[in-house]
Amino acid sequence: MSGSARTTNFEVARTVSAGSDNATCAKASSATLHGIIASNANAGARYLKIYDLAVAPTVGTSPIALTIYLAPTSTTTISLHGGIRLSTGLAWAMTTEATDAGVTGVSANEHIVHLLYT
Repeated sequence: MSGSARTTNFEVARTVSAGSDNATCAKASSATLHGIIASNANAGARYLKIYDLAVAPTVGTSPIALTIYLAPTSTTTISLHGGIRLSTGLAWAMTTEATDAGVTGVSANEHIVHLLYT
C-alpha cells in the first residue's frame, strides 16, 4: 500500500519587537494564516492583533480580524487547521491593551513573532 503526504510550503514572517506597536504588513495580497508562534518575555500580558490589510495597520482604528492574548513570560503556539483566509492581505501589530482602540506599543526585544502563511 502506498500513500502520499500533503506538503505545504509556508512563508514565514519573523520579527523581533521594536519599542513600538510594530505595525507591519507581512503580505500585501490575499493570504491564509496557518500558524502563529509568539513569545512574550515581559511580565505583563501583550496582545497580537491580526489585520486583513495590504498595508501596515493604523493601530487603534484599523479593523482587527483576530486578537491573540500573549500570557506573561510565555510562548504561544497556535496551529490554525485549514487556516484563516485574509482576502486583502496579512498585517499585524502588538499592544499592551486588549481593546481594539488600544495603541500602546510594546518594549524592544521582548517579543518574537512568527506568522506562517501561504
